[in-house]
Amino acid sequence: MFRRRRRRSSFARRAPPQARLAIIGLGAAAFIALFVFFIRQADVLAPEPQEIRIDLPDAFKQ
Repeated sequence: MFRRRRRRSSFARRAPPQARLAIIGLGAAAFIALFVFFIRQADVLAPEPQEIRIDLPDAFKQ
């Protein structure tokens, strides 16, 4: 019938739930953007692959 409202302390901080979700979303987006940026930088700055050859004269000797 009658709904009772719980009173909050006047010292309690009350943050709107959308603000908290927006901060989490922005943090996740920033993390993903930085991850993609650093993966791309690692690909761009990587040295050219070179063939490495070591001659072993007795490797397949029977």
